[in-house]
Order: sequence, then C-alpha cells, then structure tokens
Amino acid sequence: MANTDAAYFSLKHEVPNMLYTIISSTPMYVCGTLIILLALSLCTKWDTARYRLLLFMLTSLILYIGNFAYFNHMESVIPITDTLYCYSLPACFPVFLMYIEALVLKDPGHKRGFLYILPAIICGLIAGFIYATKSGEELTWWVTTIHKCVRIIFTLQVPLVLFFGWKHISDYNKMVENYYADTEDKEVTLIKPLLISFVAASLISFTINLIGHDYFAESVWLLAIPSLSFSALLLFTGFVGLTQNTKTREVVEESDMPEEPEQDIIPLTPEKEHIMAAEIRKLMDEKRLFLQPNLKINDLAKMLNTNRNYIYNAINQGIGLSFAEYINKKRIEYAVQLIDQDREILLTDVAHKSGFSSPSAFYRNFKLYMDCSPSDYQKRGANITVSTLSK
Repeated sequence: MANTDAAYFSLKHEVPNMLYTIISSTPMYVCGTLIILLALSLCTKWDTARYRLLLFMLTSLILYIGNFAYFNHMESVIPITDTLYCYSLPACFPVFLMYIEALVLKDPGHKRGFLYILPAIICGLIAGFIYATKSGEELTWWVTTIHKCVRIIFTLQVPLVLFFGWKHISDYNKMVENYYADTEDKEVTLIKPLLISFVAASLISFTINLIGHDYFAESVWLLAIPSLSFSALLLFTGFVGLTQNTKTREVVEESDMPEEPEQDIIPLTPEKEHIMAAEIRKLMDEKRLFLQPNLKINDLAKMLNTNRNYIYNAINQGIGLSFAEYINKKRIEYAVQLIDQDREILLTDVAHKSGFSSPSAFYRNFKLYMDCSPSDYQKRGANITVSTLSK
C-alpha cells in the first residue's frame, strides 16, 4: 500500500513536469516539422521564396530552442542558446521580409537581405563575446543590457516590416491587376493576413517581455498561452508558404519583359488618354477580346500597335478601372446576356463562353459585380444590370 501511494505521489508530480516540457517544446517541433516539409518541396522543385521561408523557420527554431533551454533551466547550455537567441529574435522579422521580397519583387536583393539581418548578427556576436569574457554580477549586467537592446531592435522592426511587406504585396497585386485579366492564380492573397498575425504575435511577445519570462515559467498554463499562440502562427505561416502559388516569380519576370514595339514612354495627355480609351472600347465591342481566356495587356497593346503603358494609363485614367476590372466587368455583362437568353443554360458553360479561365473566377467576379451569385440570378430572373462599365 505504501509503495502504491509513493508511486501515485511520484506520478502526480511527474505529469505536470511532462506537460510543462511538452508545451515549452511545441514551437520547436512545429518548426522542425515545417523545415522538413519545406526541404522536401525544395528537393522536388527549387523556389527562392520557399528557400527563404525555410531560413525563417530555421531562425525560429533557433529562437525557440533558446526559449526551451531557459524555461527548462538548462544552465549548462544557456551561454550557447542565449547567444543564438540574441541573434534569432531580431533576425526573424527581417528574414520574413526577405521571403516576401522573393515572392513579389523583380530583384529580391541578396545584398539588401544581408543588411536586414546585420543588426541581428552584431547582437549575436556581442552576446557570444559577453558569455566568453564576463562572469558573476558583471555577466548578469551585460546579459540584461544586451537583452534590452535585442528587444528594442525587435520592437522597431515590427512597424518597418509591416509597412514594407504590405507595400510590396500591394504593389505586386496592383501590377497583376493591370497586366492580366485573369488574376486568380497569380495574386498574393494570404500574406497580408499573415503579416497582421505577426504583428499580433509581436504584441504578445512584447507583453511577455514587459511582464517577465519568469512569471510565465511559474505555471504550465501560463506558459501555454505564448507557446500555443506562437505554434499556431508558425503552422499558419507554413500552410501559407506551402500552398502559396510559386508562379509569382514567373509573373514578375513576364511583366518585366521588353515591349513590342519598343517606344519611348512619353506620358499621354488627358485628351489622348480619352481617345485611346475610346479605341479600346471600340475594339472590345467589335472583336470581343474580353472573351479570350488569359488575356494580357500586351495582347491589347499589340493589336493597337502601341505601348502597354499607354494602354494601362488609358484604362486607368480614361475608364477609371484596372485592366482586370475592365475585362472582367465586360465578361460579366456578357454572362448576364447569356443567362437572360437561356435560363436553363449550365453556369459552367456560361463561365467558359464568357472567357473566364475557371468557374471559381466566374463565380467570384459575378458576385462582386452583381451583388448576387450566378445561380441566384438565374433562378429569380430579376431585372438586374451590371454596374456602369465606363464613365
């Protein structure tokens, strides 16, 4: 009986310790799993953006190894893990910005990327030097000081990465809308929510630093708040990275190809913009170019024997829409005509005949411009009209 009570007492104290270890190590295992998945995808097909996302996961893994050593009182390895922590914390956000740039910029800038992580490298080297040369109270003071510097750098990085990351993505998506009629498989859509999630995570991290790591180390349930939050963010990041279309580089490179015919880009006057806009409308009405799947602005420029930048300006300024908006509104107008003519027509046929590259693009644009789904419109047969196509 005594042995049974002793075993029960031992198990009662062992379970919380085991749970503490599991929760404190969860972000590490998440990072490790995603590193393996990203590495396997790179073995299948090389992609610079995913490679940089792999670097981000490696940086995060180093960061959470440092946290794991701290929360589990692994004093013997603290000098090494804390040195790596002082590098990895201010390196995470810059490396993620490098990932975004590899997705959407013509020149991802390897030298620029080195400058992004230079403060983190300096912090790591200083931390290593402190642990190698200081001891006792002097070591404690220097470690506290370098930790404060690391957190200040990390805090300053958050708004900068959010601003430039958001701008890069917005500029890229705007370019796609003004170059392609079909944008569905080309736009970057999930990175912005991911950036917002990173800001939320940084606020959690800032709060933890403000309160103190020791406070969260006192309870397994308190530790679970940051541990599980960061693990969820890492999973979301990995999901986005593994499902994000890797054709963005092809889009960037194609949009940067020289134009035919090559012309000096001289800004059009407002009068000439409206004249060209009228020519574009006439060409669309007569030849129904909008019914051509995967239509690009270069196709229109070649037909009018002009520069794509002139076409871009004429549509944006003369018509007041992006190229994608203009073409897809014309397609929806045509789709409505098809449905009005035959209420029994299959909507997949309508999507195909209207020039959409996929049914999902048709449904999304129909909902956008008609404020109802194509099936609802087909069923109720109401007298609904597409919003004004031109000014």
